Amino acid sequence: MMAQYRSHTREKIAYMEEYLDQFHRMKDIFLEHRVSKRTRAKVDKQRKELRHQRAQSNMGVASSKRRRRLEDDRDEENELGMDMIHTESHFNFVMIHLLSHFSDHIRQFGNIPMYSTEFGELAHREQIKDGWRRSNKNHVERQILHSYGRQHAIRMRLLNMNWLRRLEANLGDDVLGYLDKTRCTVLGGSFGVRYSDS
Repeated sequence: MMAQYRSHTREKIAYMEEYLDQFHRMKDIFLEHRVSKRTRAKVDKQRKELRHQRAQSNMGVASSKRRRRLEDDRDEENELGMDMIHTESHFNFVMIHLLSHFSDHIRQFGNIPMYSTEFGELAHREQIKDGWRRSNKNHVERQILHSYGRQHAIRMRLLNMNWLRRLEANLGDDVLGYLDKTRCTVLGGSFGVRYSDS
């Protein structure tokens, strides 16, 4: 990817911006492959309602005329379905949004070696998914925030005690023994506590 080049000229940055604009102009092609289950259910519901309405309106119509109407109705169903897909589906998520900031970032700070979205994904897994698993699934948001806040407070406390230990502050033997059992490390930008049995 051009954003990971070691050096950039104005022309390279202009190419990046041009490619990004071209992607945004053409991305609608991929929308039908990015349809959520909820959107697909809405499209199916809309299609069923249209068919029901048409079945009622075609009750007294001759079969040859009904066949012609059926072809027109299918085209209309497909058009309405695609319209629904285009309004409900989107590319509004973090990784796509970050692309719009690359050129400004390069102009301000230089090249972007090792630019990655893994940090956000790791934070999502640690903070949200693990919190969800630990919750009882009632008022989940509150439980996740409470659990994460409690973990963060404990980690900060352990880091402060380790810092005091390095300064040779007067800590009790029980505190020193506990600090020997735990090891505070920084994992992916967030604090992690490891307990060792040895």
